[in-house]
Amino acid sequence: MPETKTTPASATTLRLFRIASIATGIFLLSITTLYVIRLATNQELWALGPNGFLTLETFTVDADGFKVGLPGSGIDLTSISLIVHGWLYVFYLYTCFRVWSETRWAFLRFIVMAAGGVVPFLSFFTERHFGRLAKGETN
Repeated sequence: MPETKTTPASATTLRLFRIASIATGIFLLSITTLYVIRLATNQELWALGPNGFLTLETFTVDADGFKVGLPGSGIDLTSISLIVHGWLYVFYLYTCFRVWSETRWAFLRFIVMAAGGVVPFLSFFTERHFGRLAKGETN
C-alpha cells in the first residue's frame, strides 16, 4: 500500500479496536469449528439438553431442508454463536471505522481491516499491524 500521511488514533479507539478484534476473532474461530463439525458429522453443539450439560446432538435434514432430530429442550450453542459473532462483527466494523477515520488512511486499509472479521485468524493480525500503525509506530 502506498504510504499516506497518518495521524495517531486515540487510546480509547485503539483499546476498543483491540477488544473488538480479539472477541470477533475468537467467535469467528468457534463458528468455523462448529461449521466444520456440522458439515462433517451432522451434529450441533447443544447445552442443557436432555442428553447432558454440553453435548453434540445429531440431526438429519428432511425433504423441506429443515433439521430433524434435535432436542426440544436446551440451548443450541451453534446458532447462538453465529448470532453473537454477527453482533460482534458490527462492533468490530464500528471500531475499524473509528480507527480509519481518526488516522485518515486510504479506503483500502479500511477494507483490509474489515476483512479481519470474516477471514479466520486475520483479525488477530490486523489488530496487531494496524494498531501499531495507528499509534504511529513503524515497526
